[in-house]
Amino acid sequence: MPTNNTNPSDDCPSTIVIHRPFGGVNGYRRISDRATRVVVHAFPMAELSRVAAAGYLNAAGAYALTDGKVAYLGETRRPSRRLSEHAADPAKNFAREVFVVGGCPGAAFEKILVVDLQFRLTRRALAAGVVTVWKQANPAEPDLSDAERATHDRIAADALRLLHDAGCRIFDPVVGAPAPIREPAPTEEAVPEEAVDAVDSEPISIGVSTVPLGSSEFELRYSDLWARGYWAAGRFVVSAGSEVRQAINGSVQPLTRSRREDLTAAGVLAPIPGVADRRRLTVAVAFPSLSIAAKVLAGAHSAGRWVPRDSSTAVLLT
Repeated sequence: MPTNNTNPSDDCPSTIVIHRPFGGVNGYRRISDRATRVVVHAFPMAELSRVAAAGYLNAAGAYALTDGKVAYLGETRRPSRRLSEHAADPAKNFAREVFVVGGCPGAAFEKILVVDLQFRLTRRALAAGVVTVWKQANPAEPDLSDAERATHDRIAADALRLLHDAGCRIFDPVVGAPAPIREPAPTEEAVPEEAVDAVDSEPISIGVSTVPLGSSEFELRYSDLWARGYWAAGRFVVSAGSEVRQAINGSVQPLTRSRREDLTAAGVLAPIPGVADRRRLTVAVAFPSLSIAAKVLAGAHSAGRWVPRDSSTAVLLT
C-alpha cells in the first residue's frame, strides 16, 4: 500500500458522499465517492443487527473492528454473519466501531481483492502504531499479477481516503506524536534471579478444561485427526490447536469445500512438523452445528461423532 502521495487518486480534489439512511449522526453511515467503486460502511457494533437486516452487509469486504486503542482487521464473503460471530465473542469487547470496505452496487469485490485489502490494511495499521493490532495469524499476501496489483493499489488508496472520512483514524500516525519508548530486551545474564514465593510453589494441572464456565467440551477423532470444541452463544466453537485434514473426500458438498477454502484463505491453518496429511488451527472457529464442524475439519460427508471429553483425566503435578 502506498505510503506517500504517488497515486493519482490522492493528488486531486475529491468529493465524498455520506448517506445516513436511518437518520441521526452517530449511527450507520455509508461513505462513497462516485469516482471509485469503493464503499465504506461505518457503524457502532451495537447497530449490527439493524444494519444487517437492512441488507447493507451482504457482499464481500474487508473490515476493521476497533475502540481506538485495539483493532482487529479481517475479511469475509459474508460480513453480516462474520461480524455476528465477533459480536458474540467476549474476547472482542473492544469492538465498539465497525468499518467494512466493500464494492458499490453492481461492482462487488472479488475474494482475492478482500484478502489483499486485509493484508494491506493490517500492514498499514501496524506501521501507523496508533492502535494495538490483534492478529490471530499473519494475513497472507495473495499472489497477484502486475495488472491486479496496480488495480488493487488504486482501490486501497481510495479505501484509506474513505475510511478516514468515515472517522477511522487507525491507519495514519498522529502528526508530532513522540516515538514509543522501547526497553531493550534483557539478556539472560541481565535478568535477576527471582525469589520463589508461595504462589510459585503451587502445583500445575495438566488436562484442565479451556471452555467457558458451564459448557461441556467435546472431541472428534476421524482417522488420525483430532479436534475439540464446545457450545457457545448457540454456535459450536472448534478450539485453536484442533486439526484439519488435508485430503477431501469426493462425496463432500460444495458448501463444505467453500468453508474449507475460507479457512485456507484466512491463513489460520499452520503446518504440523513431521505431519503431511493434517494442518493445525491457530485460532478458534465457530460453526453453525456439530455436524458442519466435523465435515469441514475432516473433509468428509460422514465424519463421525463428537463425544464428550472426560474431565476427570486432569493430572496434578506437584
